[in-house]
Amino acid sequence: MFEFRQLRQFVVLAEELNFGRAAIRLHMSQPPLSVAMRNLEEQLGAVLFDRSRHHVRLTPAGQVFHKDAQRLLQQAQAAGERARRAAQGLEGSLRLSFVPSAALDVLPAIFKRFQHDYPTVQLRLTAETTARQLEDLRKGEVELALVVGPVYESRGLVLLDLQAQKFVIAVPRSHPLAAQRSVKIEALAAESFISFPAAEGAGFVAALLGACQAAGFLPKVVQEAAQMQSILTLVAGGLGIALVPAAMRVLAMADVAFLEIAGARPPPTYRLVFAHASGNDNPVVQSFLAVARKAVEGAGR
Repeated sequence: MFEFRQLRQFVVLAEELNFGRAAIRLHMSQPPLSVAMRNLEEQLGAVLFDRSRHHVRLTPAGQVFHKDAQRLLQQAQAAGERARRAAQGLEGSLRLSFVPSAALDVLPAIFKRFQHDYPTVQLRLTAETTARQLEDLRKGEVELALVVGPVYESRGLVLLDLQAQKFVIAVPRSHPLAAQRSVKIEALAAESFISFPAAEGAGFVAALLGACQAAGFLPKVVQEAAQMQSILTLVAGGLGIALVPAAMRVLAMADVAFLEIAGARPPPTYRLVFAHASGNDNPVVQSFLAVARKAVEGAGR
């Protein structure tokens, strides 16, 4: 079978139709080029050049082979370029998961910037709770996860803090507090709370409990739901109130009022954290993290 070196020699000779000029372009002497073309013709079982003392011409077989050889060389060059770009994190794919509330706030700006800087990288996205994301990371089903921190079991993971996220208070429109713009957490001590399950998001629940404890009470949890939109649905149905990510306000549910938290300094927050396996060697992971940091820093200015 012929080699790519022979293909390049053939293409150059097909362009020059002169062994002397082709040899100069190839930085070799003429006799080895003649031998290489004879060997190529023997390997193919076809005469590629019509040679005489006065001219060199492509035979019909040579004309067909010339087109295919050009295409093969172009494909090989493109493959090499793609490999170099992939090694630099400029091309490839990334399996990314995230907590759903991040899709309403920080992620769109990151995706927009990443698409601009890395247009040939394919993102494969899933939205899950923190607990399920961490499980998928350890199974190798995703490569990068945007979770709610802190991550209490971080063995084998690399964690990078991204951004603090604020809470707001979600109450039914029929609730006496719904007419107010902001409420102190202390005013919620007697309320029934709808909460996120600790097993699905320990960091989020810890932040919620910490905010209530700082106000002098523990929330009376009457219902749990593993998705924020489900929590808001329960709030809309009058089953209780909830502390939810401020990003959930964009959903603008008709039967839910969102209230700012008043009086707390600093305001209660939870942390969004990127996590990936310590042994992950996909360069796109680092490319995405760099873009995410720039997007968040740019939004903070």
